[in-house]
Order: sequence, then structure tokens, then C-alpha cells
Amino acid sequence: MVLFVFAWFPVGMLLATTAFDLTETYPQDFGIYNEEWNGLSGFREQTEAQGYETYSIQSSMSVITRYEGDAVLVIMGPVRDFSVDAVLVVFDHLMAGGSILIADDFGTANNSFMLLNTLISQAWGGSSPFPVSGVLSFTGGVLLDLDSYDKSPKLPVITDLRAGLDGGALTQGVNSLHLNWATALSPRSALGLAGIAWTTERTWCETEIEKEDPWPSEGEWNGSLPVVGAIDLGFGGASSETGRIVAVSDPSMFTNDMMGLWPDNARFAANTIRWLSQGNSSLPIVFCEHLLEVPPNSAEFFYGLYLARAFWLSTMPYFSALYPFVTAVGIRKYLPDMKKPEVKAVSEVFMRRGQTYFSERMSYYRREGNYARVVKMIYRKLRRDIMKKNMWTKYDPHQVWELMKYKDPKLKQERFFQTIERIEEISSSPKMKISENEMMDLFFFVRNIESKLINAKR
Repeated sequence: MVLFVFAWFPVGMLLATTAFDLTETYPQDFGIYNEEWNGLSGFREQTEAQGYETYSIQSSMSVITRYEGDAVLVIMGPVRDFSVDAVLVVFDHLMAGGSILIADDFGTANNSFMLLNTLISQAWGGSSPFPVSGVLSFTGGVLLDLDSYDKSPKLPVITDLRAGLDGGALTQGVNSLHLNWATALSPRSALGLAGIAWTTERTWCETEIEKEDPWPSEGEWNGSLPVVGAIDLGFGGASSETGRIVAVSDPSMFTNDMMGLWPDNARFAANTIRWLSQGNSSLPIVFCEHLLEVPPNSAEFFYGLYLARAFWLSTMPYFSALYPFVTAVGIRKYLPDMKKPEVKAVSEVFMRRGQTYFSERMSYYRREGNYARVVKMIYRKLRRDIMKKNMWTKYDPHQVWELMKYKDPKLKQERFFQTIERIEEISSSPKMKISENEMMDLFFFVRNIESKLINAKR
């Protein structure tokens, strides 16, 4: 019942909100249905106005594999590292010709990019066309620009816009970009070297932002730094069908507030979608939102929690074919066996007043097919009753034989000790698999001893 309730809880939420005409709210930062200042609803609506269809991933990034590269994946402000399977999905999406927009303002996903960088480098034949250590990484820290900002150096205004490998497509009609608590792309990464938007020379990435008087320290990035980079992976040693990547060091520039205040930000966002899709408005724009800080009381959290693993199994090529069989085998244990003949419960023979626990356990073990535990219980009960009946301090099968050879002359000594030895072997390994027929034979053997030595009238 508990599993049933949890399995159908998301559906119940959907039906309840529909029946009572309740409107879901989306408070998380960078949510495409969040209409507040920190949401991306404006970005989504602008993209749809360009003729694109937009979708949101709430469960597992593996869903993107269903498009086989014919989609643009958008990853905004991840608050945690990607899982290994998510990194593999991103790489497969790029190699299939798909494109990706990644915006990360604190370098949260840098550890994930290390694996992605290795995979892309191997796809390039082990040597990158850039003299760098990786394709993508962020510097971390908060970008402070003393020569170009709005109200605070933490709100830099980027005016150094260059035509990079995109041919100037991303910055067409754009005079400046306004950032809000951003970071920077590593100048040593491929996307950093291919940067199309750069800060001024009096810039650094402050890692101790709480300091009252921040100033560049040793080990902090400084100088003119890239904040936007764009490359087409097809120019390397990989297939010409490989996709494009745009990396931005501030997802806040796409929020409703920033795009509303600064039209150039909105124009840059439109250019980015157009370049990544190569002008093909039939490609869907898929926003990956399961890496956001989703509140646990939201509908997205529950749907993502329940559906993530099911989607992952169903979208993996090798697992998807096995998934129905795994499900069938998993629930088979809990289904009734209609063809199994009903046998008389062993517990009925031993049913006595005050022994309800014993009878219940016997019924349970027999019902579950755990016949070894049935044998162990009836033998343990026999030993206890014989010791009590004869006031023995220690159980000894040889003493039992000495009594039984007079009570049952037909019983052979060799068969008696062979059967006792088998019973003790099973009792020592209650997880042993034995047949129902063997269990019944041993049961009646024990029952015979009990009837002769315990229940017999003097």
C-alpha cells in the first residue's frame, strides 16, 4: 500500500490541481516558467516567438538522447555537478550534431567538465586544435571590473565584443552585455580562447567576496577575461556533424529582469539560439532544469524524483529493451501463483493454544517457499519438546534413537541417522533451497518421532 501511494502521488497531485483549478508556481532561479525577476519566462517566450518549440527536462538529462542530436540543449545555473551518465549524454548529444548553451556563474560544474573535456579531446583524435588543457572551464569567483560597470563593479558592462568562430553572428546588433555577479571563462580553455566578449584590463575574479575592501590576490584570475565563448566542434578531428557550444559565465543575463532592462541582452539571447540551431526553427529548445535548486514541495521535484530512473533506463539503448523484463521479474515475487497446488499447511498439525507465533511463522515460510526454515523450526521444536519431556540437559540424537528403536521397530538405524544428519544440515543453512516434497518427507519423519516420544500416552 505504501509503494502504491508513493507511485501514484504525482498523478494525484496533477489531478487535484486540475480539479481545483490551482496554478503551480515556479520560484526557482532560472526556471523557464518563473515569471518573477529571477526567472527565464521572458527568454522562453522570446524563443517561442522566433518559431521554436521549448521543453523542460525535470527528471533526467538522458531524455535528450531521444532527439538524436536534433535539438538545442540549454543548461542554466546548475547548482551541482552532473552525474557521470549525464556527462556521457551531453557528449553523445554533441557528437550526434546537437548544440548546447551552458551558463554557469560560479564554476559549479567544473568537475563535470573535466570528464567532458577528456571525451571531446579523444574525439578530436587525442589532440585539441587549441594549445589548451580542455574545451571548457570557468575560473570561479565573482567578476569585478573597475573600468566598465553599472552602479557596482559586481555588475560589469561588457563592451569589448569580437567576431570569433561564430563569424560575428552572436553579437550582431549587440553593443554591450550587462552581467550580474558573474564569473569568467578560463582563458586557457578552448572556449576562453575563442571568446567573443571580454572584460577590461582592470578586472579580476574575487574569491573572497565578503571582504570589505576586495583587491586582486595571488592566485586570482585578473586582466582582460572572456565571459562568452563559442565554438563549432566540427572543425576538429571529429565528424563534421558534431554540434556547437556556447558558454556564458553568467546565467543572470538571461533573466526576466536583465533582459527587460537591457535590450542588448535579449538580442544576444535570440542570436545565440539562432546560431546554435543553425537557423533551423524546427529544432526544439530543451531546457535542463533538474540541475536547478528545485524546492522539494514543488511538482517538478516529485516528477523528477519518480521519473528520473525510469527515463534513464528507457532511453539507454541496451537497457530500454531489457526494462520490461526487469520490471516483470521484479514484481513476479509479489504475484500469486495460480497454478501452484494447495497443500495442507504444516502449521495446522502443530496448532496449539499459546503457540500462535509458531503457527504463523510456519504458514509464512511455507507460503513464501522457504521450506528450509520450515524444517529448521519443526526440528528445533522437536528438540525442545524432547528435552523437556525427558528432562535432558543436552540434546543427543543417539539418545533419541535408543528410545525410538523400541517405539518404532520398523525404523532402521541407518535411515534414522541419515535423515537426522540431513535435517541438521538444512537447519544450519536456512537459506538452502529444498523442494516441497523433501520438506514434507522430513516433516512427517519429525512428526512420527513426536507422536511416539512426546504425544504418546504412557
